[in-house]
Amino acid sequence: MGKTKKTWKQQTYGPQRALSLKSRLLTLLRDELGLSRQPKVARLLVDEIVDVVETTFVDGKHMKPGQVLLLAPEVGQGPSWRMSRLEDKKLKALRLDLIDTKDIERLVAGEWLSRVRKHRLARLVKQAFEQGATLTSSQLAMMTGISPARVSAQLRSYMQETGETLPTRGIIEDCSPAISHKADIVARHLEGQSTAEIARATCHTPRSVERYLRRFEQVRELVRYIDKEPDPAVIARILGCSESLVTAYLNLMPKKDFSAATGKKKSR
Repeated sequence: MGKTKKTWKQQTYGPQRALSLKSRLLTLLRDELGLSRQPKVARLLVDEIVDVVETTFVDGKHMKPGQVLLLAPEVGQGPSWRMSRLEDKKLKALRLDLIDTKDIERLVAGEWLSRVRKHRLARLVKQAFEQGATLTSSQLAMMTGISPARVSAQLRSYMQETGETLPTRGIIEDCSPAISHKADIVARHLEGQSTAEIARATCHTPRSVERYLRRFEQVRELVRYIDKEPDPAVIARILGCSESLVTAYLNLMPKKDFSAATGKKKSR
């Protein structure tokens, strides 16, 4: 019998089960203590350790009012499909300000709840990144009680308003179909910013920045060899990337690149 197809809710929220103390301990025993060949022993040890931990109260002085304790993947491990499962990632314990005095002051001043929530989402993303981890829309949705789609929409709106690049997991680990951060990186490059400056401004590693710039230069080079209006679909098939990304890069290209191709056509 074939596998039962998962619902979108199972696909969206199901992997969050892996973001637990048990998963973090299992990774430690497997990777650091050499128990990868003894999974049953490792799981038994995890169960015993968790039982001890769960019977111990968290000291209140380590948590402020309005904070939450959360586990999230450490930065720099790439998309989930590179290690098959989210539970195989190294996790980091985060202390995040779910409620902040600034939120209260904004509400008292008459700001709409949706706008206050937008700033709260941005704050949570930044705090997680500052502590060495990244959050997904699914995690943020569970914390704020709205849908992942709504979370994504509010984060996009925040970035458009402020010009900031928020270090979500999809952007930092390049496992999101969003292209706005890639286009922003290329635009900064065309303005003359160095790789290091772009990396700092967009919360990316220099290696990631260079990867996006290489792809842009590939699109640029292809355009120079085309004798007609470049077709994003054709270029996307040649380079093995999305048509929307190619379109974004074409919109950023200097006019001289297109005029060079047109001039070549006329000379024939």
